[in-house]
Amino acid sequence: MTFDYFFKPKAIAVIGASNDPLKLGYEVFKNLKDYKDGKVYPVNVKDEVVQGVKAYKNVKDIPDEVDLAVVVVPKRFVKGTIVDCGEKGVKGIILITAGFGEVGEEGKREERELVEIAHRYGMRIVGPNCVGIMNTHNDMNATFVMDAKKGDIAFISQSGALGAGIIYKTVKEGIGFSKFVSIGNMADVDFAEFMEYLADTEEDKAIALYIEGLKNGRAFMEIAKRVTKKKPVIVLKAGKSESGARAASSHTGSLAGSYKIYEAAFKQSGIIVADTIDDMLSMARAFTQPLPKGTRVAIMTNAGGPGVLTADEIDKRGLKLANLEEETIEGLRSFLPPMAAVKNPVDMIASARGEDYYKTAKLLLKDPNVDMLISICVVPTFAGMTPTEHAEGVVRAVKEVNNGKPVLGLFMAGYVSEPAKEVLEKAGIPSYERPEDAAAAAYALVEFAKAKGVLKEE
Repeated sequence: MTFDYFFKPKAIAVIGASNDPLKLGYEVFKNLKDYKDGKVYPVNVKDEVVQGVKAYKNVKDIPDEVDLAVVVVPKRFVKGTIVDCGEKGVKGIILITAGFGEVGEEGKREERELVEIAHRYGMRIVGPNCVGIMNTHNDMNATFVMDAKKGDIAFISQSGALGAGIIYKTVKEGIGFSKFVSIGNMADVDFAEFMEYLADTEEDKAIALYIEGLKNGRAFMEIAKRVTKKKPVIVLKAGKSESGARAASSHTGSLAGSYKIYEAAFKQSGIIVADTIDDMLSMARAFTQPLPKGTRVAIMTNAGGPGVLTADEIDKRGLKLANLEEETIEGLRSFLPPMAAVKNPVDMIASARGEDYYKTAKLLLKDPNVDMLISICVVPTFAGMTPTEHAEGVVRAVKEVNNGKPVLGLFMAGYVSEPAKEVLEKAGIPSYERPEDAAAAAYALVEFAKAKGVLKEE
């Protein structure tokens, strides 16, 4: 299967492109003007020029072949536009226009008719009632929201507004996406088909899904079983409660169903379930790291409190604190101050320098009882010390030991730790700000290791 025409089109038509900044067609075309891999054509029935670019009255008037059409026209013009796209030979349609299946049975009937027309011409539709699609690796932003930061997480959202909100959140927090898909009402292309496509792409390391309901749960689970053998799939499921399920149904016209059924099916399919947005993002970011061979976690910190909180969160997730070898404990005693705690969690105390982080990380990674490491740093309280030297110490230890054990960073120092987090991220080590986020990441690594058969159920 290929959906390259949705993510790497050679030519895009924006039907409903506008010169009016108050219209969605203005934002969509403005965002697409930076697209690297092909041409973008505005289609507007009235204006001859849109945002300084020659416009066409109809998609059929465009002199080149068109792979992808982004449709942002009023609902009454959608059907005719789909026919025009079919006659032009368009392959994929992003239908942003709303007012279909989410508003009732008549809207669902109209959706089915649009899909029938599209399929007659060999076209596929994303939407309707969606925000659009992004591919940050070629600067394709076929949406009306801001550019996501470039990264390696593919994110598919059933809610366009929530998806947009998460993009704004991730830009602020420095988290990158490779692709973003607002899937809308799923009149045609659904989660399962996008998952199948993303399973074989190089730039997408993890797949994150925000799901309200599925239209073909059986097909989704069958495909998920295959995809989770290749890549981690993280799901944030909305509509868990009775009230939430009703809200989901009125939002996208989807049937939310019993959450217990979804939860059991997700588990059987190897899907990792997130409870919150932060959970989902923390989990998805973990997969720059190798997979653990077990569930035993070592924690190192320069403050006792965060180490204890992280231990609590690790325990909640069903993971274990590693029992350190006596040789490791003796090694830690040889250079850490007498008041340091050398059992797990290892509390190096507030005076810990970068060299202490380096030596401690090295010993913990070499310990045969340790399957993964969480390195914590709070604001250094001693003059002349910065979180950066701590991060550099950890990176040096990881490079020297090089035994394939995953490492996660936890820097609880706000903006002060930004340079340190950059040091870790550059080395492929994800860095978090809360103990629960680091624990979620550790849990996700373990769950995917189980799905891949790297780690056996204990």
